Amino acid sequence: MTMMRTVLRLLSKYPVTNSLLVLLIPGISLKRWFALGGLGLIALALGIIFSLKISLGPSLYSFVGTLSLRDAPTIVRSGVFISIGVLLVGGASVKLFASLAGARSHRRDWPILDSLYVDRVLGSGPNIVVIGGGSGLPTLLRGLKHYTSNLTAVVTVADDGGSSGRLRSELDIPPPGDIRNCLVALADSEVVMQQLMDFRFSTNGQLDGHSFGNILIAALASIGGDFYRGVEIAGQLLAIRGKVVPSTSSNVTLVGRTVSGQRLIGESRVGTANEQLRQVALLPQDAPAHPDAKRAIEEADLIVLGPGSLFTSIVPNLLVREIADAVSGAKGLRMYVCNVAIDPGETAGFSVADHVNAIRYYAGEHAVDIVIANDRIFQPHPDGYRGHPVELVPPGASWDDEAVCVRADVIDEEKPTRHDSIKLAMVIAGAYRDHRGKRRRLPRRWQGLPRLSKAIGSGSSGNPESKLGSGAPQRTL
Repeated sequence: MTMMRTVLRLLSKYPVTNSLLVLLIPGISLKRWFALGGLGLIALALGIIFSLKISLGPSLYSFVGTLSLRDAPTIVRSGVFISIGVLLVGGASVKLFASLAGARSHRRDWPILDSLYVDRVLGSGPNIVVIGGGSGLPTLLRGLKHYTSNLTAVVTVADDGGSSGRLRSELDIPPPGDIRNCLVALADSEVVMQQLMDFRFSTNGQLDGHSFGNILIAALASIGGDFYRGVEIAGQLLAIRGKVVPSTSSNVTLVGRTVSGQRLIGESRVGTANEQLRQVALLPQDAPAHPDAKRAIEEADLIVLGPGSLFTSIVPNLLVREIADAVSGAKGLRMYVCNVAIDPGETAGFSVADHVNAIRYYAGEHAVDIVIANDRIFQPHPDGYRGHPVELVPPGASWDDEAVCVRADVIDEEKPTRHDSIKLAMVIAGAYRDHRGKRRRLPRRWQGLPRLSKAIGSGSSGNPESKLGSGAPQRTL
């Protein structure tokens, strides 16, 4: 197996052999037409041979003669085989070009092999739902979109700060900021379009601090008559892989209570709490889940909670009761990605086990099957709590939770208090392959395509897959 992978890696360095290897990838839906065309060419060649009465030699004469209407007149024999050949070659050509055109129509600026790989191979990947918000969710999506196109991001809409908060207050719409970040992370559009979505105005007027993407989504929501419809149109403009769905369509407010009893109203105040939180809640408490979010969770092969701030990015989604119930009762494999570093006040002093227990408190005892935790030690930042790594377990204790703990280096080399999108996606993919059971298979990542390998390889170092499960209890899920 190792030798085969080495040979494939060497062959993928050359454009011609790389193209042939791509065409042989399972699920590309081209091999059947090449095979049919090959049979047609053989039939056509035999028809020409028979019409010209070319001798096939004594060794082949008997076998070929039996299969080729030997006793029929020459014109009949040649006509039949030429007709069969023309029909097979013509049919295969039509189907082949139709297949290529279908892939090409989705991404006209892409090389055809890239389009085929994304549409056919990644398009047949497992259904993955990621739940969260903030900066953690886009980081994960940037990595996972290279393993499957069947992605659904369920995003919190409790944000009330910055550009999102202002648009929410002025236009009475859900905050678009976290949703915009997820759309950009899943985008296959030109870089300039992604930069445009992230562009932030800097003026002395009312536009100051507003993101163009937030304003665009707000405008599309007004045109489409519905916020989610606006998000869908924005996704089409960006040619995203998958879809982005708010956890609820209701106008919700996050409320927190600290250990001292202080009541904090609004996500921005909860997120900047200067002491540990005791509990958080949503107002209204009976906010319904978005139907597409609930359906995606129920149909998912894999559900990933996080990464992101525990009480302001992940838990607000679980405070929507239907979302929590869907996660708890889901048939898919459920993973929780723990933050690399603690948040000041919000999770000060929390270990990985504390994070997991908080998730279970809001989503149910069976909400986590696998925990992804960083095992690389980095130096705490001298300026604040955010630089301190999350402890895997309290000092002197061992991991005895029923959930599998997968430990790996998942941190960003340049920003060690954040996840690296490629490392994290590789670890999640490896854990899913190890424990997926009968769930849909995850395609192997193809690194031979220039566009995809460039996107996949940036910012990645080492081989995180080699660390999967090191020192962690193993069980079948």
